[in-house]
Amino acid sequence: MSNLSRRPNRETIKQQRKEKKKAEKQLLAKQRAQGLNTQVKPSIKNGKSNYQTSDEEKTARMTAVTEQQRIFQANLPILLKRLSKIPDPRNPKKIKYKLTLLMMYGVLIFVFQMASKREANRKMTRPMFVENLKLLFPEIEKLPHGDTLMRLLEKIDVCEIENAQLDLVHSLIRKKKFMRYLINGRYPIAIDGTQKFSRDYLWDKECLTRTVKKGDGQGQQYYVYVLEASLAFHNEPHGVAS
Repeated sequence: MSNLSRRPNRETIKQQRKEKKKAEKQLLAKQRAQGLNTQVKPSIKNGKSNYQTSDEEKTARMTAVTEQQRIFQANLPILLKRLSKIPDPRNPKKIKYKLTLLMMYGVLIFVFQMASKREANRKMTRPMFVENLKLLFPEIEKLPHGDTLMRLLEKIDVCEIENAQLDLVHSLIRKKKFMRYLINGRYPIAIDGTQKFSRDYLWDKECLTRTVKKGDGQGQQYYVYVLEASLAFHNEPHGVAS
C-alpha cells in the first residue's frame, strides 16, 4: 500500500502549508510597505541559557518578579474594588473567606496558568509557594480550597465578573497605557474561537457534542467553544502589557 493511500490528506496538508507561507510573505511585504515593525522571531530560542552564574539568574528572576508585582499593585486594586461590588450569593453566617480574596485567588490561578483546580490545590498550597505569595500580597493569610472558589462561581453572576474585567480595560485605555502599541492610531483586536473545556457527561443542554474514540469503541463528548475578542499587541523584547 502506498504512502498516499495510508495518508490521504498528506498532499492537502503540503498544499495548505505552501499557501500559508505564501500568504505570510505577502503580509510581511505589505507591513514593510506601510512602515510597520516586521521583526520575526522564533517562539522558543534554540540555544543554551544566557545565564552564566546562579547569581545572574537570581537577579533576572527577581527583576521579573518585581515588574510583575508593580503591575499587580497598579491594576489589581482597581479590579478587586470592582469585584467587591458584586452581590455575594453565599450565606453570611457560613462565610470563611471574603469575596475579594476568593476572586483574587481565581485571578492568581489564571496568572500562574494552573491547568485545573486540583493542580492549584496541590501547587499553590505548598509552604514555600505561600510564603513567596505573601511577600507579594501581605493581605493573604491563608489560601482557600479550589472547591470553595468553584461553589462561589456556581452561584455568582458571572456576567458581573466579565464587566469588571471590561472596566479594568477601559481604565487602562483612559490612562493611555496602550498608546505606543496602536497601529495607525487604532487598537489591534484578535477575534478567535477557542475551546474552554470538555466533559464526558452533559452538564448543560446548550453544550456542543462530538463523537470521539473511547477504548475499542466510540462515545459522546460534550464541550464548550466561545468566540473571544482580545487586544493583541506586538511582543517587544522586554515584554508588553496585555
